[in-house]
Amino acid sequence: MVFMFILTLSSVAPAGAQSVVSLSLKVYEDGYVLVNETISTANYTVALEIPLLGEYVEGLTAVDENGNVLPVEINGGNVTVYFENASLVTISYYTPDLTSKDGPVWTVSLESPVPVEISLPENSVIVDLSDIPLQIRDNVVVMPAGNISVSYIIPIQTTQTTTTTTQIQTTTTTTSGGGTGGGQSTTTTTPHSPTSSTTTTPSHSTGGSSGGVWWVILVIILIAAGLGYAYLRRGGRTRSQTAPSPEALKRFREKIEAMEDLNDDEKGALIFLIENGGKASQSKIREALGLPKTTAWRMFKRLEEKGLVRIYKLGRENWVELVLE
Repeated sequence: MVFMFILTLSSVAPAGAQSVVSLSLKVYEDGYVLVNETISTANYTVALEIPLLGEYVEGLTAVDENGNVLPVEINGGNVTVYFENASLVTISYYTPDLTSKDGPVWTVSLESPVPVEISLPENSVIVDLSDIPLQIRDNVVVMPAGNISVSYIIPIQTTQTTTTTTQIQTTTTTTSGGGTGGGQSTTTTTPHSPTSSTTTTPSHSTGGSSGGVWWVILVIILIAAGLGYAYLRRGGRTRSQTAPSPEALKRFREKIEAMEDLNDDEKGALIFLIENGGKASQSKIREALGLPKTTAWRMFKRLEEKGLVRIYKLGRENWVELVLE
């Protein structure tokens, strides 16, 4: 039993023995994202350890290339998938950790070693892209590998109501007198003539075409507003970045050295920021520490949740800045 357990542990594929074949995201209006990731396996392994793109995941499943369901085990930010003779493993799960919202603008952001197909909510209007897309069709955008972000807005849906005026002719018969010989008088109510002061004029049938014109105008206005908002947001962030004082950096170093819940990578990233004036691009920090893109991305998310850094977009890169008291 001990020998079998050691054999199983040694058969888990390391990061370099597997590769991502494809990655696709389906984004919903509430910010949740359905992740579908396909990974190739190594011949000598019986298990894969795959980094998850979010800390919180729901409905995780794994299948092989034949659609057979595979057993999984989630360990922190990774999922271990056990298989026998599979050459491809596809995992699927939902996570809210890939999207963020600032005012009316939603942003999907991640790092990927392969191009990513992103399906945005229906009628979404893209207002910012981290790079030139490889393809755009309807609400689907294919982004090249690397540090990816797609910002979009969801226009407010409007409905058109068409009112139909129906003219009704009513005939009222009134019987006068108490006997059978009494006369009858008939009063007929007909629709008002066009010259009557109480005439109701139905709406013109051209309302549909004019509504379409207004819809186009509304979309143009929303696109312009979204681009302006993104530009002002980016410009505001750029202007707000000022060099921290040496005293503030010294106090921050003392603070993180006293924190026991930081791992070596997190402390290394924070010290790197201190030594570089309090801010740097994510890619520069990752290269200095020798971390994989996904590992670094999750690390920055943890540091941001702890209130030690803030992450913002500058040009086509994500930057990290210390939060100094």
